[in-house]
Amino acid sequence: MFSREYKNTSLIKLTKAGWLYIGITLALGAASVNTGNNLLYLITSAFLSFMLLAGVFGKRNIEALDMEVTFPEEIYANRSAFIKIKIINRKKFFPAFLIKVLIKDFNLSCLFPYFERETSAILKIKPEKRGFQNLKEIYIISVFPFNFFVRWKRINKTFSFIVFPEPKKCAFSFYQNKKNKGEILIDKLGWEGDILSIKDYTEGTPVKYIHWKATAKTDKLKVKELSDHTTQPIIIDFEKISILEKELKLSCITYLILEMMKKGIPVGLKIKEKIYKPNLSYKHKITLLTELALYE
Repeated sequence: MFSREYKNTSLIKLTKAGWLYIGITLALGAASVNTGNNLLYLITSAFLSFMLLAGVFGKRNIEALDMEVTFPEEIYANRSAFIKIKIINRKKFFPAFLIKVLIKDFNLSCLFPYFERETSAILKIKPEKRGFQNLKEIYIISVFPFNFFVRWKRINKTFSFIVFPEPKKCAFSFYQNKKNKGEILIDKLGWEGDILSIKDYTEGTPVKYIHWKATAKTDKLKVKELSDHTTQPIIIDFEKISILEKELKLSCITYLILEMMKKGIPVGLKIKEKIYKPNLSYKHKITLLTELALYE
């Protein structure tokens, strides 16, 4: 997630109210010249002064405004995600009024009526495809102060983020363990793996699983609760997945990674020339999903 700067652009456009105001001002000016009426001269001068004020304050209002965007760690294709936009006012003595942020990339907009130093909002996006995505068509718009002019400028940054493949549940064989091919791993308790915890003895538990040291300390029979062999680490081999369509394959592997990590199963990935060893850390999960997101 990063931003890139480019050349800034600032534009202005008259509103309907602005065109009407200019028309009235021109009519009053013409009438004052033709009649020589001092009152009309004063009214015309006042109208021109208001127009000047609208231009000066409107230009000042959108100056020195900056923007930051914060993305969540996990964004998936065709799934809603929430981003945080923050508008920063770098002017020392002038607050910002009627600031509208327009993000054309996702057809989003948000209005900030008033703020002094900074303000923020949460917006929902729904990317349609995986990979690198950009927010680069971002504009700050304002009709302040009299709605005669619409001023806007393009934010001089491009915000980039990574979209992971859409998770989809699929049925296929994807690895081999000591017993059979294509078995689905499940996270359950058993009698043959590592010690998960120590619990009170229940009738029918084999004597060999009694934890004698814990029993001696507590004066109560304690037994070892062990993990099943089916929770042993696995590596998903991308090339051996029996799905031809690339995007569907990526979606299915994404779902598998999420589900296995949710169940506490360390998972790795073999893709192209890279091999990621099984792990359960969050950083490892993001690394695997990023590899899938950027797969060509």
